[in-house]
Amino acid sequence: MAEEPENRMLFDLRGRRKRVIQVIYVILAFIMAASLVVIGLPGGINPFGNSTSVNQDAAEANLERAEKLQTRSQQQPANENVSKELIRARINAGNSLVEIDQTTGAQTVTEEAQQQYQLAAESWDRYVRRSNGDPDPAVAQLVANTLFTLAQGSTVAQFESNIQDAASAQQFYADNAVKEQKNGGVNAAGPLTQLATFQLYAQQYDKAAQTRKQAIAATPDKAEQEEIRQTLDATEKDAKRVGKLITKAKKQARKSGGESLENPLGSLGSDTSVGGTTTP
Repeated sequence: MAEEPENRMLFDLRGRRKRVIQVIYVILAFIMAASLVVIGLPGGINPFGNSTSVNQDAAEANLERAEKLQTRSQQQPANENVSKELIRARINAGNSLVEIDQTTGAQTVTEEAQQQYQLAAESWDRYVRRSNGDPDPAVAQLVANTLFTLAQGSTVAQFESNIQDAASAQQFYADNAVKEQKNGGVNAAGPLTQLATFQLYAQQYDKAAQTRKQAIAATPDKAEQEEIRQTLDATEKDAKRVGKLITKAKKQARKSGGESLENPLGSLGSDTSVGGTTTP
């Protein structure tokens, strides 16, 4: 039997290209998932009325563990291992409090989940200060992804803070990836591409342009380089759309005494969510 030609593969996931393709898929998943995530409205209102559920047993167990680690962290403020475990525990608690729509699979970040994510972010800030600006890169990436999730569908006032913090956390992870590549590790194109994505949504276009150059330079593979360009081109287009929404909200805020900044930037099924479709 003749072998099938290799060019039938959409993406070659073998060898050194594997990691950057995986990260690009993650970035695309973030953008696509944004239209399936909504920050819980006051009073737990769900405007779509579908049946949702939370795994209460898992949520209670994760909350209990987070509270115990919180106590330990207060007792041992210099213990970095406890600090890192507390951050992970808060994020796990938040994840377990996300409501899943049984019909569509859409996820709603409830107010309780938001609270845990915010506590994780606060713990992260304390940990970074105590680590003298040299935090665990794996924890940094986890926090960056969590803050990006928290930013999706949030109010205009919250969005800018969360997305900027996500970019800052991802910077630690990307910088470490660059160091590892110089020492013979896997190329840093993936982490850098993800950093550029966060910077674009944070409206940090100059920084994103520099990170984009780094990401492309991190891999000698021409196909990888083109995939990075296409991914970030699409992301930049959407980030500029979001930037226009933010600018419009700020203009309205000057007329309404800041009220418009408390309105959701995007919500489930909306064309104004991060990664949503652009209105013609």
